[in-house]
Formats: sequence, structure tokens, C-alpha cells
Amino acid sequence: MDSFYREIGGRMRSVRDALRLTQAQVAEAAGIDASFYGQIERGANTPSLKTFVDIAYALKADPADLLPKRAAGRGRLYETAVGELLSGLAPKRKALVLGLVKDIVARYKTE
Repeated sequence: MDSFYREIGGRMRSVRDALRLTQAQVAEAAGIDASFYGQIERGANTPSLKTFVDIAYALKADPADLLPKRAAGRGRLYETAVGELLSGLAPKRKALVLGLVKDIVARYKTE
């Protein structure tokens, strides 16, 4: 069960990093102590369901996207984070960023 909680914590950290938020910022938005949030991210502590949902909302994520699932469903979490990063940009800037992402992905696929 420990690996289950570590995976959830890793997903939370990935989203937090993509959104360029600190642990303290997420914890404050979720209404919990920053050290408790850090323990959850490391898989060292288990949040209540309410706290888990509050953290997901603080990360602007669907709670289900933070849960481990089959490999086929994992891309949605990152798509959500990328979509959040693009929100608020003008259409031309979104197109530019997506073009850059496309080029980076193409490069990684050839390595």
C-alpha cells in the first residue's frame, strides 16, 4: 500500500511542479499545514478523503487524475496541467507554446 500512496504523492508533485506552485501554496489553498502536505506528497502520511479532494482542487486537478490507474489513462493528468498553463494566453501565444511542445516531443521520440 505504501507504493500506492507514494504514486499519488508523485502525481501531486508533478502537477504542482507543472503549475510552478510551492508546497506551502498548495497547502494554504487546501487549508492544511505545509509540513502535512509534504508528508502526503512523499507518501509518508495519508490524507482524509476531504483533504485529498481539497488538495486536488488546490492543484486545479480532478481528484481521479491523481489516483493510480492503468497506463492508458495517465496522459490526462499531464494534459490537465498543460491546459492550465496555457489558460489565459492569447491564441497566438498558445499556438507558439504548443508548437514548441510538439517540437520537444518529436525530439524525444527520436532519441
